[in-house]
Order: sequence, then C-alpha cells, then structure tokens
Amino acid sequence: MRVVESGQFQVNKPPREVVEMLKKPEVVAKLLPGVSNVQKSGDEYVGEASVRLGHLSGKMNARFKYAEVRDDGVVVVGRATGLQTTADFKIEVTATPGGSGSVVSWRFEGEARGLAATLAPSLVSGALRKMAEEAAQNLAQHINKS
Repeated sequence: MRVVESGQFQVNKPPREVVEMLKKPEVVAKLLPGVSNVQKSGDEYVGEASVRLGHLSGKMNARFKYAEVRDDGVVVVGRATGLQTTADFKIEVTATPGGSGSVVSWRFEGEARGLAATLAPSLVSGALRKMAEEAAQNLAQHINKS
C-alpha cells in the first residue's frame, strides 16, 4: 500500500536557515511523530517509533538517512519495522524565497507491507497520512520558534 502526501507553508526564516536546520539529524528526528531515542549508526540514524493503528499500538524500530543534501533542501529516506509490518518512507523538503521568509514545500511518500498493511490497509494508510501531516506541522512550528 502506497501513500503520497505533499504541501507547502510559509515561514519567517530565509531559505538558507531553513535548510541548515534540516541538515541536523536531531532536528529531523524531533519532527517525526512518535520517534525517540535516535542515535547515529554508521551513515544512518536509528531510533524507536511509537505507533497506534486503531486498537493496536506498539513500538517500531526506525532508521533514516540523508539521501540528498542540497542548497535548497534535503531528502530523507527511512524504514520502520515492527508490529509485523515494514514501512518505507521518503521525505523531501525544499525551501525557496517567498514573502518575508521562505516557502517550504514538502512531499512524503510511504509504502507499507506486512500483516497490519494486509489486514487493515485503511488504518495503516491513515497512520502514514497522519505522520506526514504532523511532521509538516512540527517542521513549521520548529522553524518559526527558532
């Protein structure tokens, strides 16, 4: 099952500052809902993700790394495994000049497979969509507070 979400929002920081924040894995980890205990492991970052799928809840192991780091943004790819499910994701964020700061554009692509994705596809797709929307909201709040 595949989920694609995208959007954009305005922030009061110039693009350069937005991208500098996105280059910090500790910042990216805080943006992902439910992700904690993130540590560096080789060229990846690993942690735990608290997940709720309807009445089923638990922890998944999460891994992510930077696939691209550009002057205008980043691409982060990762995988979460647990609850007899695997979810791969890709998050692309770009910042361009706009108004008195930046227009931040984001795109989330997620694909889940395994028991939960097979038995409850609407719950899993809803959880992936919610994760994408919350990550974008968290990013906007973090940028505007910094």
